[in-house]
Amino acid sequence: MDHATLSLTNWSWDPTVLLGLATLAIVYITATRRALIRADDDTTPWFKRPTWRPYLFATGILSGFIALQSPIDTGGDQFLLSLHMVQHLVLMMVAPPLVLLGIAGMRPLPATIAPRWRKTWTFLTRPWPATLIFNAVLLIWHIPSWYDATLTTEWIHIIEHLTFIGVGVIFWWPIVDPLRGEHTKTVSPFAKIAMLGLAGVPPTALGFIFALLNTPAYDFYARAPRLWGISAVQDQQIAGVIMFGLGNIVYFVAISIIFLRLLGNPADDEAEIERGATGQRPA
Repeated sequence: MDHATLSLTNWSWDPTVLLGLATLAIVYITATRRALIRADDDTTPWFKRPTWRPYLFATGILSGFIALQSPIDTGGDQFLLSLHMVQHLVLMMVAPPLVLLGIAGMRPLPATIAPRWRKTWTFLTRPWPATLIFNAVLLIWHIPSWYDATLTTEWIHIIEHLTFIGVGVIFWWPIVDPLRGEHTKTVSPFAKIAMLGLAGVPPTALGFIFALLNTPAYDFYARAPRLWGISAVQDQQIAGVIMFGLGNIVYFVAISIIFLRLLGNPADDEAEIERGATGQRPA
């Protein structure tokens, strides 16, 4: 098997990705200027101060940029399943919640805007449909014939990434529960914890399968040039550990934050909101 090289200079700089990320940033800035995202928004379910939001949003955009444009993308597309696994986990489990935390407390748009789309979105982002869709997409794309197809056919690869990002937003929407309005129905903390617990099952099962298999599951990586002396089986085992390890760490962090907020004092949250609205600092 041929050996390959990968350096820190292997960035993709795909104009479509750069345009997409830039558009998302422009939409965020526009929402802020039009007071859809305001300094007195209620962000206490996740953090005390709305000033955290731009930094979380920017971190989400940056993580998506690194996943899609850095050597992680090149290495995963050409050489290593483990790097591809890192990319997919970032697109599904890191970038979406960070971006949504960047709009936490946002006022909903007027009910007259796109009512049919809103109804569909409301259904998709209820806890159980969102969890089912998220897990189904994760499992389907890891079917060997489908996964190999994404690595040999560019348009299928693009669809895969778009669906990962899309279901990531759908899944994390009810968990972050970003909208706060007079008529919005919030998701209970126990439903969020149950979602995260159930979502941890598929990556754990798949991760253990990858870690225990003695033969490559994907023909593409079995034939790919070897990088850093890592065999195809070793690469697959590393990918399995990353899948159930990193994935469950993300879920554990989210569950811990939700649980700690559940034990908090609501009166403290109300006081924090009042201080944020008046510009006061906590004593």
